[in-house]
Amino acid sequence: MKNYGMTEYQINKAHDKLKFNKEFMLNNGVQIDNKIVPFADFVQNSYMNSDRYIAELQHRAWSVFEYAKDRNLKNIFFTLTLPTEWHSMKQKSKKNKTMIFNKKFGGRTKIKIITKQKNKYEFINANVSYSFNGLTFVPVFDFSNSVDKYTPRNASKELSKMLKRFFDDRAYKNVDKDNRCYFRVTEPHKDGTPHLHISLFVPSDKVNSIVKSLTRLYPAPLGKIETEVNSPVSYLMKYVLKTLDDLRDDTDKITNLTLWYLYHGISRFYTSRTFVSLEVYRKLNGMYTLRELTSNYHTQDLRVYTDTTTKKIVLIENEFGTIYTPKPVNWSEKIDFEDRLSENKKTIQLDSGFEPIYKDKSPIPINIKIDDENYFIYSHELKELQKHNDECNITGEPQKNVFDIMRHTKKQPYQMDYFELYNYFQDLDIDIVDDKHYLNTRNLLIDKNMIYGERLKLTALENLDFSEEIF
Repeated sequence: MKNYGMTEYQINKAHDKLKFNKEFMLNNGVQIDNKIVPFADFVQNSYMNSDRYIAELQHRAWSVFEYAKDRNLKNIFFTLTLPTEWHSMKQKSKKNKTMIFNKKFGGRTKIKIITKQKNKYEFINANVSYSFNGLTFVPVFDFSNSVDKYTPRNASKELSKMLKRFFDDRAYKNVDKDNRCYFRVTEPHKDGTPHLHISLFVPSDKVNSIVKSLTRLYPAPLGKIETEVNSPVSYLMKYVLKTLDDLRDDTDKITNLTLWYLYHGISRFYTSRTFVSLEVYRKLNGMYTLRELTSNYHTQDLRVYTDTTTKKIVLIENEFGTIYTPKPVNWSEKIDFEDRLSENKKTIQLDSGFEPIYKDKSPIPINIKIDDENYFIYSHELKELQKHNDECNITGEPQKNVFDIMRHTKKQPYQMDYFELYNYFQDLDIDIVDDKHYLNTRNLLIDKNMIYGERLKLTALENLDFSEEIF
C-alpha cells in the first residue's frame, strides 16, 4: 500500500486525529426542541457523511461545467507541478520508473559534498547559531528554510502562489469575469508532494492567449496543457474520485491517501468564485442548486444578511419570506450520548429539527411610473403572469396584460404635497390607525409648520392634548 511519503508516526497521528474528530462530532452538538443534534448529523467532509461530501463535489463540478456549456466556453486542462527542490523522490530515468531519492530535494536534514579529491563531507542542512546557557555556548539549529519548509502543506501553498501568477496575468484578466470559470483538484505524487489538475473554461477566441500565458509562466516540466479533452468534467472527476476510492468503498478502511489529506490539512477541491458562497448553499440544505442560488441572488429574489462583526450568516430570505435563521445552542441542557442511542445501541436516534424555517413576509415591490402615476407589482406576480400566458399559448385562451395586475402606489405622508398631507391627517382615525404612524404624521405636519405644537415621542401619545393644536 502506498504511504505517500508519510512516516509511521504521521500515519498514527492521523488516525488519532480522525478518531478524536469523530468522537467530538458524535458527542457534541446543538440543542433543538429539547434534543441534542450532534455535529455529525449535519457536518459533511471526507470522513464524516462521505456520501453527501462526494455528491456535493460532483454537484459543484457539474455546475461549473453546465455554466461553461451555456456560455459556449472552451476547456483547457492544465496540470501544474512543483520545481525539483520540492520533490523528495524522483524517477531513476525516463525508461526506468523506479523511484529514487532526489539529491536536489530542499528538505534534506543533511547535505553531502564531494570535493575534487573525492573526499566526502556531510553538513547539517540548517542555519546554526549559538546561545550561552550560563556555562558554555550551545548550537541552535534552525530548519525553517529546509526540513520545516519543504512539507506537503507548504508545497500546497506554494502551488497556490504559483497559480496566482497566472490569475494576475494580463491574458487571464482580459477575459470577462462572467466568461471564465474553473475547478481544480489537489493530488499527491507517490512521495507525497502535491500537484494540481485544473479544468479552465474560457471563450474560444481567448484559448490561444491563455495557452501562451500558461506556457510562458510554467514551462515543461512544471506545466502540461491539453486543449482537446472530451467530457472535461468526467476527465477531471476521475482525479477527484480517485482520491475518494476508500471512502466510496468502505469508510471503515481509511487508506493512507485520505490520511495524507487529513494529516497535512490539504483540501482536495476548489472552484472559481462563479457562484454564491458555498456556505450559503450548505445553509439551505439543497433547497436550491448552485446555479439557481446564484441567479436568485443576482436578481435579489434571495437576500443574505451577515453579522458585521463576526461575518456569520444570520438570515437568508427569498421573495416569499425567511428561509434560514440559525438555531440557538443550549449547552447547559446537553443530554448524555446514551440517551440518543436506539434499542440496539448502535444507531443514533435523532429527531433533527436543524432545517431552514419559513416565515411569511410581504415581498419587495417593483415600482413603476407611467405618466406621473406611480404603480407597483411584485416579482413573483410577473413570474406567475408569464407562466399563465405560456399556458394560454397552448390552450388558445386570451392572455393577461401586465397592466391587469399593476396597482396604484399608495403615497406615504412624506411623499404628499401640503394639501394632500392636510386632508390625509384630517381623515386619520386615532382609534384605528397605528399609534406610531399617527404620531410620525403629526410630527411631519409640525416640521412643515402646518400645525402648532411640540414634536412628541411615541411614549407621549397617551398624554396628547388635541385642543392645543391650531390648524
